Amino acid sequence: MGKIADDRILPGINAFAGNKLIAVVSREQARANAFAKKFGAQHAYINYDDMLRNPAVTVVAIETPNALHAEQAIAAARAGKHVFCDKPMATTVADAERVVEECEKAGVKLGVNFHNRFMPCFIETKRIIDSGEIGEVLVVQLEASPGANPASTRASWRVDPAIAGLGTTMSIGVHVYDILRYMLSSEIMTVTAFFDTPCGVMEQTNLSVFRFANGVMAQLNVNQKTPNPHNDFVIYGTRGRITGRGLTRSRFPGELQVLTGDGKNRSTEYPSVNAHAASVAAFSAALLDGRAASPSGIDGLRSVQLTDAMARSAWGGVHVSLA
Repeated sequence: MGKIADDRILPGINAFAGNKLIAVVSREQARANAFAKKFGAQHAYINYDDMLRNPAVTVVAIETPNALHAEQAIAAARAGKHVFCDKPMATTVADAERVVEECEKAGVKLGVNFHNRFMPCFIETKRIIDSGEIGEVLVVQLEASPGANPASTRASWRVDPAIAGLGTTMSIGVHVYDILRYMLSSEIMTVTAFFDTPCGVMEQTNLSVFRFANGVMAQLNVNQKTPNPHNDFVIYGTRGRITGRGLTRSRFPGELQVLTGDGKNRSTEYPSVNAHAASVAAFSAALLDGRAASPSGIDGLRSVQLTDAMARSAWGGVHVSLA
């Protein structure tokens, strides 16, 4: 567990009235004990399997390095536990498919923490698009960056391809790609991507072009090299456009502007929010109500399929179809 678990996921678990934090797991006993004390967990484990054998645990939230997600999710499913998994759900398509299959076989729910779907600004953007206010969406341009983030400042596993899978594409990009699928209510069908590194070397910049099933085209720049957080998008429609500034990361406040063809312009400011807590709450409510989880394991699988296609496109110099 790391900073996101400490700052956002564990507070989110405790904030939902139907939840009770039973156990935490860490590789170090002292760290596990500290998390348990801080958040009121009854047990502190250093062995994941020991935690899975606890009958009081019915749901497992996976907040570990990327390469561990699939095996931990599968182990939880086989133990009869529902799974709430951080992104990416796996680092390979084959492993992501296994996670979905094992959860279905075990009859447990599988949710993926694409928390941007729970940010008010994106919920409103989707509402505007669905209402037809800006007409038919034609093109999306988006840039997402947490600011310059050199390898020397990141956790060691994040710069190891064997553990992280990919660089910027899996650490930041997966959130961006999922939120576009959500807002546009359409699947990405083709992708052309360019990385700033040769094959097998962790990328820090990903420039890509998507075409969606509904015909929308998107141009995206996701990077960890440019200074200062700048997380902006423009969605162009036949009757107007939506401009978002500083909205693609929940830690920063931002602004949403809507300009329609009749010249009417409105602007709404959005404070930073703990969208992770809202994501936890949505999954928890789905469990209590017997509803399907959303975002689902299929959403997690689509994300991994896309990142795989982007790597093949960038390193192979080809246009890749996801149809």
